[in-house]
Amino acid sequence: MKHDLLLGVALTLLAAFLYSSQAALVKAEYLHLPPLPVVIFIQSIVALTLILPIIFKNGPAHAKNLLLTKKIGLHLLRTVFSLSISFLLFYSVTFIPLVNSILLANTAPLITPFLAYLFLSQKINHRLWVPILIGYAGVAIVLHPDSRIFNPASLLALGAAFAWASTMLTVRKLSATDATETIAFYFFLFSSILSGLISLFFWTPITTHMMIIMLIIGILYFLTQYAATSALKYAHAQLVGSLFYANILYATAISQFVWNILPALSTLAGMVLIIIGGLLCIHVEHTTHQHSTALKEDELDYANES
Repeated sequence: MKHDLLLGVALTLLAAFLYSSQAALVKAEYLHLPPLPVVIFIQSIVALTLILPIIFKNGPAHAKNLLLTKKIGLHLLRTVFSLSISFLLFYSVTFIPLVNSILLANTAPLITPFLAYLFLSQKINHRLWVPILIGYAGVAIVLHPDSRIFNPASLLALGAAFAWASTMLTVRKLSATDATETIAFYFFLFSSILSGLISLFFWTPITTHMMIIMLIIGILYFLTQYAATSALKYAHAQLVGSLFYANILYATAISQFVWNILPALSTLAGMVLIIIGGLLCIHVEHTTHQHSTALKEDELDYANES
């Protein structure tokens, strides 16, 4: 069991590193790549191609059962949200420092309770207010409390956080009935179709260098998704969510190594507050879920005894 937990931790940290590396690669090669819709289309095609051997590894019959779903509409909605993350985050990193973009995108746990309240009628746990306020104080510091708060690129990164939070909610609902491989397959399939249609309006000739970079971006994207998903088999979602914040630290290290840029003190201060707020939100939601599950089990035991 300890070995499995260590594997879950390792996979989560790997996913966080791959996530930061992919964003950094897009930032570094942006001027040498075709328009981003084309990049995202190739990314999706690569991921779809790589998931197929996993789907069919146990034969066509098993694959057919695996791909059965009654929630095609929800899979499509999840795809729209997840595609939005790529579009918004990639556009953001081309205009503002990598760390700022990754940091603002990581505010998703601070947004999820509000989206759950608005669209799923889930009441906001009163214990979440302090962590949320701490996190949003960090956001304000990172954005700077002046005219630069309306920097479009920063707002794009926050938009990626909203899309990320929405994705988390839809995947949570899909996970109740569909296998992880099923969710991944339909996401890569629908994202290939949707991004392919969008890319038609932006298509340009692709050089060998462009294709190589886009293939690497696609492989990093697939490995990020697969490593993060696999981590959930060995470690609890709370631990995975908490450790994934390491992508901020990776982004800081990559920025220093590649561009010789360290975050400003204000950004570092905001980083600390955002991470604290996010981790506390994850912890509160986890303990609340455990408590409600225990209550349901007690009620069931009482009913059986009666």
